[in-house]
Amino acid sequence: MNKKGYTVIELIVVIAIFGLITAITIGATSYAFKDNTEEYYKSKISDIESNARRYGSTLEELKTENSKVITVKELVDAGYLSPDNDKGDIIDPRNQKSTLNSLKIKITYEEGDGYKASIIDEE
Repeated sequence: MNKKGYTVIELIVVIAIFGLITAITIGATSYAFKDNTEEYYKSKISDIESNARRYGSTLEELKTENSKVITVKELVDAGYLSPDNDKGDIIDPRNQKSTLNSLKIKITYEEGDGYKASIIDEE
């Protein structure tokens, strides 16, 4: 008997193999489609706090006053953060329209613990 086509079973096997390959590929590349704005925001806040600690270590008044409140704009103006645009703004990665310039950071100094910085008002 002469075969001129494929059987239903052969077609089902081929479709199943393509389905398996597609499932593996999508699973392995799904990270590329993930929204990482919240992780990027947390990373940016961590960077701001780190640079605020460095900035605080240059302030002599912190050793006597123990704390000082600054803004992100002050860190940019002092050269501890690089602005995201020509206006000197730090852009909020969560919406790309607002800035983090007015975000307040409390820098504290404690003997033995050193300098600490934390955000005191989230916008």
